[in-house]
Amino acid sequence: MVWLSVVVCLSTLWQASILPPIYASKPKPVDLAYSCIKVSSNRDYHDDVPIILIHGMSSFKEAWKGINEVLALETGREVCIVDMRNHGESPWSDEVDTATMTEDVKHLMDKLKIPKVVVLGHSLGGKIAVHLALNYPERVDKMIVEDMRPNGMSPEGIKEILLYIDLLIDVNDIVPQGVSEKEARKIFLKNFNDYLAKRNTSLSYDDPDMFPIKCKDGKCRWNTNTVIFKKMLEDIYSVIPESSGRFDGPALFMYGTESNFKVGEDESNIKKLFPNAKLVGVKGAGHMVHLFPEFMSEVIKFINKKSNSIKEEF
Repeated sequence: MVWLSVVVCLSTLWQASILPPIYASKPKPVDLAYSCIKVSSNRDYHDDVPIILIHGMSSFKEAWKGINEVLALETGREVCIVDMRNHGESPWSDEVDTATMTEDVKHLMDKLKIPKVVVLGHSLGGKIAVHLALNYPERVDKMIVEDMRPNGMSPEGIKEILLYIDLLIDVNDIVPQGVSEKEARKIFLKNFNDYLAKRNTSLSYDDPDMFPIKCKDGKCRWNTNTVIFKKMLEDIYSVIPESSGRFDGPALFMYGTESNFKVGEDESNIKKLFPNAKLVGVKGAGHMVHLFPEFMSEVIKFINKKSNSIKEEF
C-alpha cells in the first residue's frame, strides 16, 4: 500500500490538497458487527431500499439507538446500524483508512444481499458514505452526510479533531471504574468537557451515549482500538484520504451552523462531486446535528420522497 500525503498544518490559511491512496489491490474487508430492524405498518410506503447508519470516529452502532427506530417507523424500511472496523464489536485491524472501511460496508451489503442502500453517515461515517457513493454509485440509492465535507477539512475542524484525540489517546486510563455504563458515560462526558474548557476552547458535548464505554462486573473500558487515534495524530489524511468520482443521485448534506467543520462553506466543492446535493444547515447545532429535531424531520422527508421529486427541487 502506498500513501501519498502532506504534513497537516493548522494555520488558518492552510488548505488540504492531496492525492488519493494507491492500492496494489483492494484491501481485504472484515465482517462488521451489525443489527437491523424493520417495523410492520399499515402505511403505504413507496420503496423498500434498506438504510445503513454509519457512526463517527470512536463511536459505535448503539449511538444510533432511537434514531434507527424512528427511521424504521417513519420510512417503513429496514434500518441497519453497524460497528465499523476498530469500533465496538467489529474486528480490529492496523488498516484504519476510510477507503478500507468503505470496502467493509460494501462487503456487508453483499453478505446481506442488498443491491442498493440509503446510506447515512456522521462525521467519519459521513466520509465513508461519500466514498461509497462516489466509488459504487450503482449501489447507493440516496446518500445523507451529517456534518462532514467530502474532502479536506477546515482548520477549525482539524483543531477540534486533534483536541478530541489528545484526550482519547490514553482513554482507558480515564474511563471510570466500578459504575454502570450509563454512569461511566456521564462521568466521562463531564471530564471530557472539563478538559476542553481547560484548553481554552468553546467546544463542548452533551450526549454521553456517543462514548463507546462498555462495563461488565464493574470493569469499564473504551470499546475502540486506539491505533486509529495514533494514526490520525501522525497524519489525518492517511485515515481520511481524498475521494473522487461523481454521484448523480439524491444527496443531502446536513450540518450545524455552529460546527467547526464549516460544511456550508464547502458548497461549490460538494456540488462538483454531487451535482444534485442539497445542503441544509441546522441553526444553533454543532457537530452532533442529529440531536436536533430538525435533523430527523429533514432526513425522513428526504428519504420518503421519490427520486424524481427530489431532483425537481434542485
